[in-house]
Amino acid sequence: MTVRTLLASLALSLAAVAPVSAIAADESAVYAKLAESRSPSVVTIKFVLKISMGGSDEERETETAGILIEPTGLVMASNLQLGGISESMRSFMSPGMSMTPKDIKVLIGDDTEGVEAKVIARDSELDLAWVQIEKKSDKTYAALDFAKAGKVAPGQTLYSVERLGKFFDRATTINDFRIGAVVTKPRKLYIPSERLSAGLGTPIFAADGTPVGVSVLQLPSKEEMEAEQNMMGAQRGLVILPAEEVVAATARAKEAAASGKPVDEPAPAADAPKEEKAEPKKEGDK
Repeated sequence: MTVRTLLASLALSLAAVAPVSAIAADESAVYAKLAESRSPSVVTIKFVLKISMGGSDEERETETAGILIEPTGLVMASNLQLGGISESMRSFMSPGMSMTPKDIKVLIGDDTEGVEAKVIARDSELDLAWVQIEKKSDKTYAALDFAKAGKVAPGQTLYSVERLGKFFDRATTINDFRIGAVVTKPRKLYIPSERLSAGLGTPIFAADGTPVGVSVLQLPSKEEMEAEQNMMGAQRGLVILPAEEVVAATARAKEAAASGKPVDEPAPAADAPKEEKAEPKKEGDK
């Protein structure tokens, strides 16, 4: 091999490697930016989950992800993770089973003790719940504004930002994935091209840090899933609820909370009978 041929071969090799290195550097920069700018709004909700079933109660210390969405300390999370049950999930539960969270605390940043909070609203259909920090803080919280949403298209790479568990010191972790489809039924949702590795209630971002939605569970009926081979319905259940849907749902939740609507009662048992309205008394009845 001549020197000229060797140099030409080396040049081709470098040309092939350079774009890959550049892409890796770009991805690293995106990860670093997201971790720095978005992790302050990602919190941990610590609570005790009371599980009632068959006349017996069990209590478990539990942690789940939360997102600060208002500077006053309003936190959004997965309804299912906070003991809420959607209609589609009831058919998978044991008859008479209910779940209730208690002793709720929100851990922000490096805090390991947490500040007391309470559930103020739920949307079981969307798999969202809202928790309000009860003690007023001297400073505002680093909230994530879903109103500043970006557009999403199939093939686009998105990023999840969440915290690991207590064993890993609740360190920030980031995952990336591509969008396989944007659907409009049963509502507008972003469907990952493969199974989403993020947990429920995790904020999802575009590469520039713009929030585009939150991971939620959306399942068809039990009959529909059983009709699909390999339970594809269950595998596709973890999807992205768009930011505009989050904003609208939060507005409804705050309105419901202001009206005094009860939100933290145990979910009705799957076999609980519906209440019947009393017949109005007729004239002459005793």
